Amino acid sequence: MFNLTSKIMAKNKYCGTSADYQPVSEDQSRVVVMYGLKEDGEMAEWYQLDFYKKQGKPSFDQVKAAVIADINERITEQIVGGMTFEEKPVWLSIENQINFTTASAPCRLKLGEEEDGTPVYHEFETKAALKAFNDACLAWKNECLEAGRAEKESIDWTPYAEALQPVTE
Repeated sequence: MFNLTSKIMAKNKYCGTSADYQPVSEDQSRVVVMYGLKEDGEMAEWYQLDFYKKQGKPSFDQVKAAVIADINERITEQIVGGMTFEEKPVWLSIENQINFTTASAPCRLKLGEEEDGTPVYHEFETKAALKAFNDACLAWKNECLEAGRAEKESIDWTPYAEALQPVTE
């Protein structure tokens, strides 16, 4: 039985030229799946999942599930750690989202931490200021979710399905 978690060797972001990009390729030990191609002139970048072939080649459905899971993981990481508010980093974990939306002004909230671990606080003096912050959090989350949805919808699965057809004898 193919175990998706133990079969993925590596998940990476790569840069190169468009000529280096192949949706699916394989060698003796692995199946390489590339997706998310973004071109900028002669340069390009994409994400890549490498699968071990020791216990069999992954199916199209398994590869599609792994790609979708990888995109979802990156979107979650972006939601949680990519927001700033008034040039302050915001750690938008589920717990913090709940804490932020249930707070009452005036209050002092820990928004996140600097890279060195120093806590970052913000004073919210009015309900309007706290509401503006919560609205910004919601807008950030929706922006990230929409970007993830658009990325998933933009994938043409045809070359993956063709390359990962089961071998019939």
